[in-house]
Amino acid sequence: MVKLENNALHNDRCSQIISWGHWFALFNIFLVIAFGSRYLFIADWPPTFLGRLYAIISCIGHFSFLTFIVYLILIFPFGFITQSVKWNRIVAVMIATIAITLLLIDIEMFSGFRMHLSFSLWQVLTSPNDNILSSQWQKLFIFVPFILLIETIFALWSWRKLRSLNKRRRYFRPVIGIFILCFVSSHLIHIWADANFYRPITMQRSSLPISYPLTARHFLERYGFIQAGNYEMRVEQEGNPFAIAVEYPLGKISFNPLSKPYNILMIVVDDWYSVDQLSNLPKLEKFAKQHIQFTNHFSASNQNYLGEFSLFYGLDANYYNSILASHKSSVLIDTLTKQHYNIGLFSAQGFAHPLYHYALLSNFSLTEAKKQTNLEVTQLWNKWYANIKEQQNQAPWFSFIQYKIDRRSKVNLTNQMKGLDDNIENIVTTLQHYNAFANTIVVITAANKLHDHDNHFQRQLFNVPLIVAWPDKSSAIIARPTAHVDIMQTLMQDALSVTTASKQYSQGQNLFVDNERKWLIAGKENQITAFFADKSIVINNTGGYLIYDDHDKPLHHEQIGLATFLQLLTENRRFMVTN
Repeated sequence: MVKLENNALHNDRCSQIISWGHWFALFNIFLVIAFGSRYLFIADWPPTFLGRLYAIISCIGHFSFLTFIVYLILIFPFGFITQSVKWNRIVAVMIATIAITLLLIDIEMFSGFRMHLSFSLWQVLTSPNDNILSSQWQKLFIFVPFILLIETIFALWSWRKLRSLNKRRRYFRPVIGIFILCFVSSHLIHIWADANFYRPITMQRSSLPISYPLTARHFLERYGFIQAGNYEMRVEQEGNPFAIAVEYPLGKISFNPLSKPYNILMIVVDDWYSVDQLSNLPKLEKFAKQHIQFTNHFSASNQNYLGEFSLFYGLDANYYNSILASHKSSVLIDTLTKQHYNIGLFSAQGFAHPLYHYALLSNFSLTEAKKQTNLEVTQLWNKWYANIKEQQNQAPWFSFIQYKIDRRSKVNLTNQMKGLDDNIENIVTTLQHYNAFANTIVVITAANKLHDHDNHFQRQLFNVPLIVAWPDKSSAIIARPTAHVDIMQTLMQDALSVTTASKQYSQGQNLFVDNERKWLIAGKENQITAFFADKSIVINNTGGYLIYDDHDKPLHHEQIGLATFLQLLTENRRFMVTN
């Protein structure tokens, strides 16, 4: 008889603990949704009704599911293990307080850097080497006692009112049904949006922590709901649909009237593998010695199109997908157009890359992409320039010439280099023949494309020539580090008289201003590489990082300082949209 009574008491206690746990979980679902709704105000607010509806229901569904999973895994089993009401409440309150504290830290991290909390980021934030900056983040823990108090009050109150709460169970199921509906429908909507490249929804993929919205492209392609290969083609043309929205430029571009406008000629050589190749171009090498040579200049990426992206936009390569997806043109091109420059664009690659068609030159009518030899490009440029000279309206002009070095060509590299040398000399000679060279800024640089096996962090692989001929500037050799993002800013300030602060449209520095520089940024679409004097730091888009010494050997036990990390990410995320 005693044994049966004890079992009944035990079962009743377990039932009460489980029932209380449900109400405690429901309370925390509402609390977490309230805190988590801040992500909606931080991330870019979608421009469409469907995008906004998805943002709301995904927030409700995701945080309700996340909270319930934490309860189910960590709190629910504990009631059976301890069979103690007191200890079950204590553990539940502690877990809820810790979880919400981590959520608040993640919100601050996402607010500042568009990254969610990870183990690597936690190591950086808690680094003992940066006590001053760490204290700024530790201010978040002021909220911990208040969260603990709220959780404790509800835990005690709900236990005392458990019988009264259980009488209101009829309201419990509809609320849970709404949470389930939001969770399921948000994933179904994302499947549709991903298959149809609906960016107001897909751009929210990384807005919430530990969020992995469903995709079903392969399933839909297999059964004929969407055309096979269409998605990959659209990604190439329009950029990654998950790319975060950017605000570029940050302000209106203003400029003074040009009293003596310069012509601008920019020559870029694709697949320039080494700065040492300049010695194989004796005519260009002689030209460099007569003008300004930057011997420590770096391309922005190991891909040609990303290097040229930084040349025109003054931004790091990881902004590429966001710019392409939003079809934003370069402020350099826009400023040239507003100042009534004649623009001539010539490419051995035929401007085939989507960067030109869907972003950089989207305001221009481009002909069908057609590859040409470097000689044919030079001949087309000479024809265009002859037409410019015949016009009565002698407006200033801007010309971009894109040459290439093809290592797969049947023509050996030595002959290609000689031909390139002759073509560049031809362009310069034409300007001198028409007495236009003295009023023309000439910028000659390169973009490099590395093989997959090449190490992306080896700085010597990014080192490319930069030669500038600028009217009224004496010849010089400048050895301080410079980058592709500097070229656009220098042209905007010194050639186009732009008065808007450079921070509004560029991440670079003026080539002719000797400012202290702690690092240079290069990278890919999903990572950045910071080149320091004695090391390199590679940071991916989730905040994970690797450190290499000046010989490109990994330093596994070295950690990045919080001050450096914050400065790198703050600069790197400056143009990403915040509400």
